[in-house]
Amino acid sequence: MIKSYLMVVKQDEKSKKISNTLKEKLKGILEYNESEPDLIISIGGDGTMLYALHEYFHLVDQVYFIGVHTGTLGFYTDYQADEIDELVADIKKGEYTINKRAVLDVQVVDQNGISQYYALNEMRIENPHYTQVLHVYINEEHLETFRGNGLCISTPSGSTAYNKSLGGAVIHPDLEVMQLSEVAGIQHNAYRSLGSSIVLGKEQLVTLTCDRFDGVFIGIDQYSYNLKPFEKINVSLSSHSVQCIQYRPLTFISRIKRSFIS
Repeated sequence: MIKSYLMVVKQDEKSKKISNTLKEKLKGILEYNESEPDLIISIGGDGTMLYALHEYFHLVDQVYFIGVHTGTLGFYTDYQADEIDELVADIKKGEYTINKRAVLDVQVVDQNGISQYYALNEMRIENPHYTQVLHVYINEEHLETFRGNGLCISTPSGSTAYNKSLGGAVIHPDLEVMQLSEVAGIQHNAYRSLGSSIVLGKEQLVTLTCDRFDGVFIGIDQYSYNLKPFEKINVSLSSHSVQCIQYRPLTFISRIKRSFIS
């Protein structure tokens, strides 16, 4: 049962105003709790929702997420900025379903140990300065040696983000899969890689190694980090998942149409 909440708010005037209004309307319905909430309400766009996930990932197994759209892209959000009263009414009614969204477990192994990251959308390795060479293994079996700008591994939720811009497939979020897509791969007689996205199941482990590290960085959702020499990077589907609460019907197809077609 949901008894408490907190809000993560995009720092623009519109979002802050809506958050203040919502907080007033939820008085007497839910308790505001910054340390152990049952529900996290994101007010902004998809970037705000991703920020909320990373900021409170330590609570991911016990907290629900929901979004109010005030930003530029609202694929993760269920309510528009002018639907605050509807959100309050739905919370008060208390009837909902839970949609679990897959998360990537990313482990960078180097001489100092393992650095672990989690991604709701995608992880990517890119090099804007030089051709990046990456050796790709699936369950320790060599698939290819990729040459190009980089590689992107996405969740079904992230399939509509950077992966879609790379020409990858849009995947239904109920599927427990991840997708490996190329970023400007080199394709000619001397060097050749798969040249298309590949969809992998929850039993697969993707391992990436490389020989040159000049200018290479790793991206985890909206964050990016310079990479120092590493032994390997392992990517798999995490045992954790993000629990998005849904008070009213909003199908995957309707989200696709709202975000990309209508």
